[in-house]
Amino acid sequence: MLRELNSVDESPGIEAKRASGAGKSVLETIIAFANEPALGGGYLLLGVERIGPGQAYHAVGVTDPDKLQSDLASQCASQLNQPLRPRMRVESIDGQAVLVVFVAEVPLTDKPVYLRATGLPRGAFRRIGSTDQRCTDDDLWALRRIDEPQPGFDAKVVEDCSLDELDPDAVAEYRRLRRLVNPQAEELGYSDDDLLEALLAARRVGGVLKPTVAGVLLFGRPLTLRRLFPTAEVSYVRVVGTEWVADPERRFAATLDVRKGALLAFRQIAAAIEDDLPRGFYLPPGAMQSLQEPLVPRQAFREALANAIIHRSYRFNQPTMVVRYSDRIEFINTGCSLKPVAELGRTGPAQRNPVLAAVFRDVEIAEAKGSGIRTIRRVCEAHGCPAPEFESRREAGTFVTVLRLPVIEAEAADQKVASEVATLPPELATLVATLQGRMTRDHLRAGIVRLCAWRPLSGGELAELLGRDRHYLRNKHLIPMVASGVLALRHPGQPNHPQQAYVVA
Repeated sequence: MLRELNSVDESPGIEAKRASGAGKSVLETIIAFANEPALGGGYLLLGVERIGPGQAYHAVGVTDPDKLQSDLASQCASQLNQPLRPRMRVESIDGQAVLVVFVAEVPLTDKPVYLRATGLPRGAFRRIGSTDQRCTDDDLWALRRIDEPQPGFDAKVVEDCSLDELDPDAVAEYRRLRRLVNPQAEELGYSDDDLLEALLAARRVGGVLKPTVAGVLLFGRPLTLRRLFPTAEVSYVRVVGTEWVADPERRFAATLDVRKGALLAFRQIAAAIEDDLPRGFYLPPGAMQSLQEPLVPRQAFREALANAIIHRSYRFNQPTMVVRYSDRIEFINTGCSLKPVAELGRTGPAQRNPVLAAVFRDVEIAEAKGSGIRTIRRVCEAHGCPAPEFESRREAGTFVTVLRLPVIEAEAADQKVASEVATLPPELATLVATLQGRMTRDHLRAGIVRLCAWRPLSGGELAELLGRDRHYLRNKHLIPMVASGVLALRHPGQPNHPQQAYVVA
């Protein structure tokens, strides 16, 4: 056992502790081994430690193995919601007494095991990697490998709400999307009240139809969402560069906060993402003609956005975030994965918001159960994009999906900048070199005026020459300079003209 520990380090099924006594940490590990699905239990080695990182584990022994066994057996029998009977034996390693404890995984019907004094969910623990993690409400169902029974959280009635607080435009959006998928769908002939009830967006209480949590999230008016779920919004943030920085002057190039029913919010945020992405050409397998596609495939970012909305935990007060860096897009939602990361993409029952997910599947925004992540991976591979990244951050209580832009975009941008600089007059090439990095607003704007006096330049050309984010430069400098009369548009009556450029007024 010690040789295995030194060859693979601590793992989901093996934990080593110095443990001179039966302390809190030991009991938490025992609970985690008993709870974790499909682990089959685990071994706890007491009286073993490692001097430092990279060093081998070695036996240091326990001073009174008989007392330690007695204390552990007593705690497992009396301090938990159900008694556990770990198997224990003492082994001599290098003359030191090491206590080996095996904890079997309990049957699904007996889960979760938890500290009786603490209660649920915080008294229960899971084995995630080589760590013991305190459970959340969602984990309690994941431990049993079942969905939360109906009515789950999103199917619960919101008592302090009426159908009048739902948005008819959001209901109409569902009908529009459903009609595109199946014009003959039976529910399209229902009245709004019957439709909401059929979708489990509303339930009858004492003969009165009341919205459910899913109903408010899907179809609530903005004021209703603000009152009942103040953080049930989706925020799209455009960040300058590749890192999240704390500089208040240059932190965000643009921010879009959308507080609407989930289908309307999805449509608006998805459009913002697509508008913001550079485009390339993609030749589908077997096709004779290429298609113009965003450099991050449309199906991939739409699926990632849908997952962030329908799988987030609405019990926590943090909005869904979509952060667009220059080299990637991150989708961040509250609520860590209900499955181990290694199982993501496999079909399975783990769903946090089944009613919400069912509506998104009805209109084919989201894929079938468990297949969304598999779809993202497949689409990115087919388009030659970097593999998507998925990270479940249990301590932060969030799940993150990362879609990276192809490296070729950055290389092309570098080549274009080099080409632009090569054509500049020598004095302007020197000027451009001095305009990189941080400087005062007036100094940067004076440089912009000199460049535009040379020839009309588009916002993209200026951004590349100056090493600035295009959106940041446009919002913070170019638009104010036009408004103040310092610059003018080459095509003033057509702000979206494809050859639009800035000239000196």
